[in-house]
Amino acid sequence: MDNNISFETVKKLRALLDTGKITASELLDQTLSEISRTNPILNSFVLVTESLARAQAESADARIEQGKPTSPIDGIPIAVKDLYDTAGIVTAGGTAAFENRIPDHNSYVIDKLQQAGAVIVGKTNTHELALGGTTNNPHYGPTHNPWNLKNVPGGSSGGSGAALASGQVPLALGTDTGGSVRIPSAFCGVTGHKPTYGLIGKSGIIPLSKTLDHAGPMARTAFDCALLLNQMTGKDINDPHNINFDSSTDFTRNIEGNVKGTTLAVIPSLLVDSDIGVIESFTKSIAVLEQMGVNITEIEPTSNNQTKIKDSRRYDSEISWGDPLPSIIRNLSPILLSEGSTYIENILRTNPNLIGQAVRERMMKGIDISVHDYIRALDWRKEIEGRFESCLLNSTIDGYVVPTSPQVAEPIASDPHVGMEPDVKFRNTSVFNHTRQPSISMPNGFNSEGLPTGLMITTAQKNDALALRLAHQYQLNTDFHLSRPGMNG
Repeated sequence: MDNNISFETVKKLRALLDTGKITASELLDQTLSEISRTNPILNSFVLVTESLARAQAESADARIEQGKPTSPIDGIPIAVKDLYDTAGIVTAGGTAAFENRIPDHNSYVIDKLQQAGAVIVGKTNTHELALGGTTNNPHYGPTHNPWNLKNVPGGSSGGSGAALASGQVPLALGTDTGGSVRIPSAFCGVTGHKPTYGLIGKSGIIPLSKTLDHAGPMARTAFDCALLLNQMTGKDINDPHNINFDSSTDFTRNIEGNVKGTTLAVIPSLLVDSDIGVIESFTKSIAVLEQMGVNITEIEPTSNNQTKIKDSRRYDSEISWGDPLPSIIRNLSPILLSEGSTYIENILRTNPNLIGQAVRERMMKGIDISVHDYIRALDWRKEIEGRFESCLLNSTIDGYVVPTSPQVAEPIASDPHVGMEPDVKFRNTSVFNHTRQPSISMPNGFNSEGLPTGLMITTAQKNDALALRLAHQYQLNTDFHLSRPGMNG
């Protein structure tokens, strides 16, 4: 057995716990020891909740001793992005504006995880208010990528990505508004799933954009993501966007199923201007998928050649169908900025210096967005969603496959207050926040400098099981998810 058993799968850890080869308290001790050893290097955690974790581990030990664990993740350590309200524990959202914010109640997801017996070990660093892709936080410091400590881990769930990649924890929570689960997964060489919009209740999660935000599981493997997703679904009565879904669904039930004959479509416009290492990894991944019996084709869902949805309306003469997909998506930015600024508008108007410069400048733009521009962007989004869904529901195509990000992790900037990273980082991921489709990123190789690349598979709404199955089967045919970083640079 590995000295650091946090690298073990949840299934393996479950077996060790159930057979008494290790207790939940002993597993927690090893987890806390690993966090203590590596967090000064990585800055993945902004808060370690040792007292809470010990109480939860002791409760798990009692249940296991009595032969009645509550779930497959009972007694398993998990890291929580610092956006999820945890009763009695600071939940700051990565900003000084909320540094003393202590919620009275758990978020819906934290309630679900505690009911499942998970051991919450701490809050992970995030890009301030989740608005960015670096996790170079001006208030809590940058999180470092375990594959090269000079580079970013991606964001905004960069702390969770780094914690997983370094073996601090076997499971983590992220959120995803434009790619914030999937980009850190790609940059850190782990697996992250953005579920169907509304599948996971979001009440008690500090919002960025309520119509784009997704809560999502992160782990080293797709199978472990499926196990965690099982414990996160249900009916959240306080989230009006929560969809009707059978909470008894087991996303691991058919994960071992055959994917031969499945058809995935490459979107060529999302390959343009990608790093050479990204393209090389992607090309090899396509070959692996074909060897698995997956059919590969090409499609541009927003081209004029695709059938438009019924009663389509146009409101913006500056863009048109047939334009490159990235150009179309950029015109939807009023949604995120206007919704994001609404949540913190009072702070922006009365005490703006509590928000870091880069995020503050973007949020201030959101205040000035007109209702007309916001509604126009919503209408465009609805049509894009319809086109992407119709391509899957009205054809032989089962999903889309593209690189998670056209880039690999870049060096950490010396000044987090200066500027924002280019939109290209989110180009491939943000599309599927707007389409509300489930989308999973998994490691698929490395560039010439040893930095991870990511492969993203997206399926139709409410077909999360297929996305997870395809990812799991891909990981059975590759070993990138088993690679471990050297923690140098």
